[in-house]
Order: sequence, then C-alpha cells, then structure tokens
Amino acid sequence: MAEAQLPKRIDAVKLVDNNQRLNASIDGSLLDRLSDAVENCVAPVHCEIHFSRDQDNNRLMTGSCHTQVVMICQRCLGNVTVPVDSSFELGLVFDDDQARQLPRKLEPVELDEQGQLDLWTVMEDEVLLALPPFPVHEHGECELKQPEPEPETEESDVKRPNPFGVLAKLKQ
Repeated sequence: MAEAQLPKRIDAVKLVDNNQRLNASIDGSLLDRLSDAVENCVAPVHCEIHFSRDQDNNRLMTGSCHTQVVMICQRCLGNVTVPVDSSFELGLVFDDDQARQLPRKLEPVELDEQGQLDLWTVMEDEVLLALPPFPVHEHGECELKQPEPEPETEESDVKRPNPFGVLAKLKQ
C-alpha cells in the first residue's frame, strides 16, 4: 500500500477549525534545500501533524517528522546514514503582532491572507533544523585512513651536541 503524499499547500485555518490530523509523506528528493544540505535523502519525510487550538484560542500545528539522510562523516569523510527526527509545536499567525502575542514555547509560522500555508516548506524547515551539525559514524565504525607511522630510525641513538653546551662553558 502506497503512503499518501502530503499536500503542498493547505488551508490551515480550515484544518484548525476542524481539528484535523494529517499522516503522510513527502519525497525528500522534491525538497530542494534538503537535497542541497545532504548527500542523499534515502527515506521519505514522514509527517504526523495535528491542527488544533490551545486554551488561549491560538491556532496550533503540532506533530513530528522523520526521515533518513546520507551525509558526509566529519571524522573519516565517508558517507554516513543519519536518522533525522523532529517534534514541533508551532503557532499559526497572520502577522507580526499575533506572533508577539504567542506564548514563548510556540514558534510562529505566518499564513498568507487567505489562511493558506506552504506545508512542504515548513516540514523542510523542521528537518533542516534537526540535521546534526557534525555528522559522524558511531564509535568504532569510521574507516579512518591514517598513514602508517614511520619506523624509528637508529639516528635517535646518535649523540647530538647539546645546544646549551656553549653556555655551560661560559659559566665556568
């Protein structure tokens, strides 16, 4: 069974008023900024979103999204598959005045004049914010390509003159 595709634009006001839930996915290759930030998006971005109102009658969009991406390991410069999980609680507003009135725990997302929202952009933002800043393999999984240490030569056994020997002679 194929999973439903998340709609690109939605009527957020209507979804909030109807207390709707969305459970769908976005093909990660269709998200340009995500594609630029990672080597490959190996799994669709699965989103679970709930539209509602809080006790102060603010419009809310809460939920989570998760995917898997391939990034460059910052330790060995090889590819590493990274799971990306994000939970969010967003306040849907029409202008900056409404955004300032939101509780601090809510991140504002601005709707257009008709109450429409580009849902893909918001979900892409959430995934980008959840990407690790320095992706690395798990401990012991990196394939570090370190040069072999050179064997010690017997030159270390040779006595070298002490550079401070001249000072010792002056002291006498």
